[in-house]
Amino acid sequence: MATIDKAAIAWTIAIVAFGAGIAAVGDDLQSSTSEVKAPTAATVTPPKAEMKEEPTKAMMAGYERLTSQQDPGVGHESHQLAIILAPSDKVYSGTLKYDASEPIQLVTLHGPLSPGEDKGQAIWTPDGETKFALTFVDEKKSKGEWKFSGNALAVHTMKTTPFIVDYKVDVTEKAMSESVKTGTMGSMQDPGVGHESHQLAIILPPSENTYSGILSYSASEPIQLVSLKGPLAEGMTAEKTWTPDGETIFELTFVDPKNAMGSWEFSGNALAVHTLNTNEFTVSYSVSATSTAPEKVTVTTPKVEETPKAMGPKTVNVSMPQGSGIPGCEETNECYIPASVSINVGDTVHWTNDDAAAHTVTSGSPSAGGPDGKFDSSLMSPGATFDVTFDEKGSVDYFCIVHPWMVGNVNVN
Repeated sequence: MATIDKAAIAWTIAIVAFGAGIAAVGDDLQSSTSEVKAPTAATVTPPKAEMKEEPTKAMMAGYERLTSQQDPGVGHESHQLAIILAPSDKVYSGTLKYDASEPIQLVTLHGPLSPGEDKGQAIWTPDGETKFALTFVDEKKSKGEWKFSGNALAVHTMKTTPFIVDYKVDVTEKAMSESVKTGTMGSMQDPGVGHESHQLAIILPPSENTYSGILSYSASEPIQLVSLKGPLAEGMTAEKTWTPDGETIFELTFVDPKNAMGSWEFSGNALAVHTLNTNEFTVSYSVSATSTAPEKVTVTTPKVEETPKAMGPKTVNVSMPQGSGIPGCEETNECYIPASVSINVGDTVHWTNDDAAAHTVTSGSPSAGGPDGKFDSSLMSPGATFDVTFDEKGSVDYFCIVHPWMVGNVNVN
């Protein structure tokens, strides 16, 4: 049914009332003298400013339809918004196909953000307190297709007049996991050899599994997109490579979209965003990926148990457990197990990576300047081990350079 303009109805009623009033005055005058004739009511046309045209377009077969409303975001009151997928505590990902009555912008949200996480990236908020990072893509088109991920999905214009959008969305909604995340992080110095003057934010850390999915992002400055494949087997080469130690080498996919907001369909054994600058940046993101284990036979070398000696040196075992590559283990102090060990001079600490993600054992502290140069395991693949024999008394802190929430300590007596 066609929408009826209330302003036009009000205007029509006013015209009818005006004409009726004139007619009544004419009757009174005629009753007093036949010499006076009632004036003829003039035809009044409503001013154009009062006429509001509703958006129209032919309906796309097989599509759903929305008409936009005033954007409820603070500072967006003069804009129009059509919400396709309402905010969720899970992550949506998929493909949006759209056909609108005018060119529109594409929007996905990430969050809500924790206090203090809005540090230069684009923000949308309905109340000034609940804040989401905003990925905003303006392709200047009324129809098209967009691959996205996020906690909400909408289309938008910077106009006050409503628009119509017909759409199809092929979407999955997934709970948070190791490969499905929404978050905000600050960058750190790139640990890659030859990249020391660059900044890097690792979203999916190196793993023997292959990730495939969609990343949508909103950063405080234009960034590059990075995925790694590998580590490469001995003798294998690639056009572009990245290595944290000169020995463990990954094939590097490097995309420079020259923007701070957008989406990327990717695959690889790690995912990160990057700049060629020395100054830190902030990035908010949503990523939804599948994690596929390699098809190979894993050969486990039996561990040789050390025979304890009454007065001789001993070896203490420390594990990097399953799930330590996901934030949360620091809350129970179980990113390394045990997180703190006490040994004597001449004793050895033996670390084993029992997680599915790659880790490092690096002396120093992420809160006190990073690595201090005493020892560094470089990147340890799942199942790898690392030993350090301690010859001096003192307290030594260490952490994982890939997952800086993982911290441990060795106290040497």
